[in-house]
Amino acid sequence: MKLNSLLTAGMLLAAATTPAFAAKDLGFYLGGQVNNTAIEDNIGAFDESATGFGVYGGYNFNDSFGIEASIFATDSFVDEMDFRMAAMTISPVVRHAFTDSVTAYLKAGLVVNRTYSDDDNVDESYQGTGWLFGAGVDVTLTQSLALRVFYEISETDPESDKRDDYFADISLVQYGVGLHYRF
Repeated sequence: MKLNSLLTAGMLLAAATTPAFAAKDLGFYLGGQVNNTAIEDNIGAFDESATGFGVYGGYNFNDSFGIEASIFATDSFVDEMDFRMAAMTISPVVRHAFTDSVTAYLKAGLVVNRTYSDDDNVDESYQGTGWLFGAGVDVTLTQSLALRVFYEISETDPESDKRDDYFADISLVQYGVGLHYRF
């Protein structure tokens, strides 16, 4: 619930912010994000969510195209045991500036994730690779600082023959806010 309030506040701030200067969109950027990550096991009946934190960065080659990578990890998805996820992503990004301060983007790429449990009853981990689709809006706050609101989905398969095991084939949905600095 706290994350929903944070997202609402971020969207209101983004809507109210109208800088009188153009964004410095080309080049490198680096930022942090907080998100709600929902995980669903496509084999079993597991459907939970957790708070995630991450770092993202990229390079904008021109006004319309860039590349982005991110690393994020979650808190435990289940209260009764320690079940977490960490992931790395890389994707090309297509961008469109609606105004000097509002830029929307779409991305599609690769995700490598690891789900792990280090609990007394369950000590298993799975690593998987898959695809990622995402969309978002960057709102310029200052010449070098931008607020991001985003939504991403991904699907991964395990890199093992244990497809009948629990937590093996997973879908991930994330939405959140980020803040990045443009160099």
